[in-house]
Amino acid sequence: MQTLEIKVPDNKTHQVKEFLKELGVAVKVKKENSMPNADTKAAMNELKAGKGKKFQNVEDLFNSI
Repeated sequence: MQTLEIKVPDNKTHQVKEFLKELGVAVKVKKENSMPNADTKAAMNELKAGKGKKFQNVEDLFNSI
């Protein structure tokens, strides 16, 4: 038995699975690892420590950048 890993757009997964099943291929869906990177982890820790900024509205948020 061989394993073939392919990346399929989310909106096409069902069609590809059905096609492979018609061919008698065993299908196992493997979700991608969505672990946050170092920058995201640092930002999350900053917010948990209460160091985030709060804005009254979206306009104030965009004006701050």
